[in-house]
Amino acid sequence: MRRALLPLAVLGLVLAFLPRPASAATDPTYAALRGARPDGRRVPVSGLVLERDAFRFQFDSGAIHFLKPVEGRTVGAVFVGSGSYRLSPATANERRQLALSSGAGKDFETLTDDFDSLLLLFTDDTAQEIERHAAVQAGAPEGRATEVYERYLKRQKKDFQVNFHLRVLQDLLNSPGLTSGAFLALVDGKKYPPALAAVDPDGAEALRVGFRLGGEDTIFAVADPNRGGIWYHADRRAEVEGGSPLPEKRLTDALDYKVETSIERDADLSGTTTIRFRPLQAGVRMLPIHLVPTLRIGEASFAVDAAEPAWKPVAVIQEEEKEDATAAVVFPEPLPAGAKVLLRLAYKGEKVLVDGGDKNYYVRARESWYPNLGVFSDRAVYELTYRIPTGNDILSVGKKVEERTEGNQAVSTWKTEHPVQVAGFNYGKFKKLAKQDETSQLDVEVYTNPGTPNIIREINASMSGGGLGVGSIYDEENAVLDGPSLGNVNTARLAESALADGLNSARLFTVWFGPLQQKHVAITQQSDMAFGQSWPSLIFMPYISFLDGTQRQRLGLVRAKDFVDQVGYHEFAHQWWGHLVGADTYRDQWLEEGFSEFSSAVAVQHVAGWPAYDKFWKERRKEILEKGPGNAMAPYEAGPITQGWRLFTPRTPSAGGLIYPKGGYVLHMIRMLMHEPGAPSPDAKFIEMMRDYTKTYGGRMATTADFQKVVERHMVPNLNATGDGKLDWFFDQWVHGTEVPRYTHDLKVDKAGEETRIHGTLRQEGVSKDFRALVPVYLEFDKSTVVRVGLLPMVGESSVPVDVKLKLPKRPKRALINAHGDILARD
Repeated sequence: MRRALLPLAVLGLVLAFLPRPASAATDPTYAALRGARPDGRRVPVSGLVLERDAFRFQFDSGAIHFLKPVEGRTVGAVFVGSGSYRLSPATANERRQLALSSGAGKDFETLTDDFDSLLLLFTDDTAQEIERHAAVQAGAPEGRATEVYERYLKRQKKDFQVNFHLRVLQDLLNSPGLTSGAFLALVDGKKYPPALAAVDPDGAEALRVGFRLGGEDTIFAVADPNRGGIWYHADRRAEVEGGSPLPEKRLTDALDYKVETSIERDADLSGTTTIRFRPLQAGVRMLPIHLVPTLRIGEASFAVDAAEPAWKPVAVIQEEEKEDATAAVVFPEPLPAGAKVLLRLAYKGEKVLVDGGDKNYYVRARESWYPNLGVFSDRAVYELTYRIPTGNDILSVGKKVEERTEGNQAVSTWKTEHPVQVAGFNYGKFKKLAKQDETSQLDVEVYTNPGTPNIIREINASMSGGGLGVGSIYDEENAVLDGPSLGNVNTARLAESALADGLNSARLFTVWFGPLQQKHVAITQQSDMAFGQSWPSLIFMPYISFLDGTQRQRLGLVRAKDFVDQVGYHEFAHQWWGHLVGADTYRDQWLEEGFSEFSSAVAVQHVAGWPAYDKFWKERRKEILEKGPGNAMAPYEAGPITQGWRLFTPRTPSAGGLIYPKGGYVLHMIRMLMHEPGAPSPDAKFIEMMRDYTKTYGGRMATTADFQKVVERHMVPNLNATGDGKLDWFFDQWVHGTEVPRYTHDLKVDKAGEETRIHGTLRQEGVSKDFRALVPVYLEFDKSTVVRVGLLPMVGESSVPVDVKLKLPKRPKRALINAHGDILARD
């Protein structure tokens, strides 16, 4: 839920290290699992094949060395010898992604590599399958096998920085005796970088190697500083072919959070979070926890929810901060099915906040600055209490319900009025400007910092030629230098503009998309130069948005105007797209980012008219279609928007944000197909559809399929291109596909008596044989009057003759097609 411009390169600040709280007790099963090494049992192999969905591992020669059993089970093994693996993608889009990530050519079908060692971790029947291949031999552990294991453990710590042992522990403790659990192979091939090849019945989300992975269970994740990322991710082949994917298996449902936070020495943080949750599976003992590794858990306890809870200690798992520090807790006994459970965790650390100077701060650990059970995936009610040094301010998600002073600390408590996905805060010294929008009844507040952050001091000093801070003189609110500088940075003066944009957004988006659940939104300044983010009821605006045009020009940011003019609309729109209606997985994230981009365009049109709206989409087309420097192809060619952030690869660095422009363009195209020129309210049907979407899925997580069903409920003839009341044709092409057509025409306008004749040929090129479009034909009467007169259906590469006569009030200058960029096209 962010919109970012490339930041300036500035010097970072180094925070002092805090003393670590004492480590909580760990779990003996985890200790045994983590300490397991090859125990001397080995199986000689010759042509052994292990098939796990899209993966095929062949062990030609050598031996598989089992790890010491844990809880009476063999759950790991090391292979030393000669072998190979093959990854055969289950879908065309994943084949394209794998080719793109691996650097393969156009004829790519499967990924293959050789290896001479491998680490296996599993809770399925892998051990039994290996034992069926050949008899187990007993003996002393081989040094080479132990050496290989240690190398892979080091790679887990330093390269992946994910604790894969936790996934095995989860099955061992939560489902004892399970033989259909997770399969993980850590492989270091000879051609490709080190990778995790895994099949997880609970969904790849359980592996903690990515963001919003959901229930798709087969994954190939590469650890490499240059080429790393998720190269492959899909449902199992049988699920893909049968069209019946299994959902993610979640362990718990968070009900509410009580987060108590203390900020010490202006930047360091300690806290206690109490989570009330409900187990969704019987027998839960191990529970993963999301928490930034720099925050170290010191104490942990749990209790069944009651009037007087009986607290018991909980074992904590959290490896070293800069290693595989993914956290978890282990309960001493299985949690009662259907019970409501309290989990209380105390923690302390640094790097959650960065001191930007002069009472300016920005929050660095944005999603997991408190322990939680799901990042942007599990809604809950929040009560947040902050203790901060007096003289500073806290702005938080929720509504402030209490405020007091205790010695040299200011204490405030905030509560959300409905469940939200995530909590956040801003911290510093602020001035407030506020007003209520009468239409939406939303209270819009703008908070700016009167001080001068270090980044502005550094820029001013650098521009003046005096070095960083040398010879600089500052007054209380603004930087003053003898030489060239940005001049006075008066953020309060620009707060009026931010407030106006906020009020316009509140009014316009409420009309178009329906009401929000909350009744206030705070727009806050932060010291991060070019990064904005939206939380429920709280917005971070990048510092660049509080610089005027002259100051941006002095910095050489002449192309930043559109970003500054639109970022406020985009972040405000996330109150609907992301917080009112969330996206289920990263494949659906275009429903948040693309919809917010579309909302920005609607706001631009509302303020500046159709020409500005057309210009907005013209710029988005460039982002989609133009191959930027350092890219092997244009962003749209890299893959569909359902690949989400995975489209960012070393070969396609510009494609990673495709969900913004193309996601927005998809919604723009739906709008234009539902648009009724000449009607009293041309967008009435589209608005009705969007309000239905927020009403149906408000407070929930939606999928792309969910949105398609809503649009189909509001089917209009222009959308019903296949005559079956379905929109598979549109979503297959524009959401799940990559094709972009090209249009050419030679349409002419002639006078034919009292009528106007439009004649010529329209051509659709560069698409497959089944590609469908309704191509709009417009007549231009003058620069400000362009009228749509028809839609021509086209299929595949084809030409359509046009010869129509219309009786018009005046003669048009010329005929146009796609005048408002109604279709994303290469023309």
